[in-house]
Amino acid sequence: MGLWMVWSWLELVSLLILGMVAASCAIWISSKMAARRADTAEHMEASHVFRFENKELVEASKAAQDTLNLEDLDEDIFYQLLDRLSSVFPEMRAAYSEAEATGTAFSLTDVTQTGPVSVSVAFDGPRTQVEITGIPAPLSRKLIVDEDFANATATELRVLRDTVEASPVPTWREDARGTIDWVNRAYLDLIEQAKGLEETTSSWPPARLFASSTVVKPGEPASPKRSSVQLENKTTRWFDVTSFGLGDHSLHFATDSNGIVKAEESLRNFLQTLTQTFAYLPIGLAIFDRNRQLVLFNPSLMNLTSLEPEWLSVRPTLFDFLNKLREKRMLPEQKNFSDWRAKIAQLEKSAVDGTYSETWTLPTSQTYRITGRPHPEGAIAFLFEDITAEISLTRKFRQELELSQSLFDSFSEAIAVFGSDGIVNMSNLAYANLWNVDPNDTLGQISILDATRLWQSETRPTPLWGDARDFIALKGDRSEWYGTAKLQSGETLNCRFTPLTGGATLVGFSVEDMVAAPAQSPVIGDTVLLGS
Repeated sequence: MGLWMVWSWLELVSLLILGMVAASCAIWISSKMAARRADTAEHMEASHVFRFENKELVEASKAAQDTLNLEDLDEDIFYQLLDRLSSVFPEMRAAYSEAEATGTAFSLTDVTQTGPVSVSVAFDGPRTQVEITGIPAPLSRKLIVDEDFANATATELRVLRDTVEASPVPTWREDARGTIDWVNRAYLDLIEQAKGLEETTSSWPPARLFASSTVVKPGEPASPKRSSVQLENKTTRWFDVTSFGLGDHSLHFATDSNGIVKAEESLRNFLQTLTQTFAYLPIGLAIFDRNRQLVLFNPSLMNLTSLEPEWLSVRPTLFDFLNKLREKRMLPEQKNFSDWRAKIAQLEKSAVDGTYSETWTLPTSQTYRITGRPHPEGAIAFLFEDITAEISLTRKFRQELELSQSLFDSFSEAIAVFGSDGIVNMSNLAYANLWNVDPNDTLGQISILDATRLWQSETRPTPLWGDARDFIALKGDRSEWYGTAKLQSGETLNCRFTPLTGGATLVGFSVEDMVAAPAQSPVIGDTVLLGS
């Protein structure tokens, strides 16, 4: 009895202990489950959780609801959310398509400057749950981008704005109707300087400064147009306006061209000065630029070539210019056209080298001297000079010389004419036969010293040749005189020395008997003086 009571008591205690343990476990499990439900609810409230059924929004967490508005509820939120998540996770679309086909959940994570971001997608039949963490407003109308990229974009935008505002080039934009809707600081500054536009600087849209700016369609080639702006200080500023098409707008840039305009004006003034200077030259002038187009000519060129000024004003090429001269028979006759073309090419090359100089004998019996000279920047200049009179005079003078030489050669007396400088200017055939030398055939000049040495070598000793040297070198009034010498062969050589105009002296030699001198002329040894 006692043992049974003890056993019963022990069994009761054990049951009580087991019950207490079971109750404790139940309470602990219940509390854990409650905590987990609380955590889940808290997580549900903290994360952006969207639940879709057949891609239509049916439920959203509180944080997700805060990002929605009435406009979003009218839109296709699922695809909108998918597009904006793709800007953060580039692989979002591919991962979603693959997971949707198999119904397998997936997660994507990344780390940005503000911390980690993640997106988890789970499928339950037609239902889809999208959970987003780390992104404050996944459905914000602002693009969801990496903060580093956003900062870089903002910095770039600020730099571009500062650059455009600091640019000295007036820049503006116009819409399709030609209304200005944006300008930079340089454009506004130019408005303030422009005459009669000060009152419009505070109005919008700004005043139009350049009439040459037009609406340009995208893809059209940009072609600068020259335009000017009158300033308050009564000066004019010139600009080259370049326009570009940007969608339904046109962007215009006004580049300062004052320097170019002044240079062009200086060039025009210089050309006018040259034209006025060359207008009175009797020599025809034709200047061709590096492209071999005529850029300058004077009236003498028209007179010499018979080319019309209208035709010259259209700036013909060098080939056309020469071809026109050929048509007007102002070029030497050419037997072969291909040879003539080759000659033109050689003419141009020689002119560039500065070595072209040629005399053209024209079918009109005129004679032109053509000279080619190089000019700066690859240009060449041709000078046309009518030398017909000069050539005629030269020919006439040459004929007279030939006639005089023939007359000299017909004399039996050997004659040599010395200039005032004591150099032989001319001699006849009898002189060459007597002394076995022709001064016209020698390479150098023959002086009186050289001549008397020759005479002395062919005659016996006599003081006659020293007197001859002194007489020819004598300046001032002189009188004709005679003398004789003996040749080495023993023959008597009669000599006469006659002063000519300009200090020249004629010396004559004959081997005949000496001509009797006038009675009043004294005879000194072998020398006879006249007029003493």
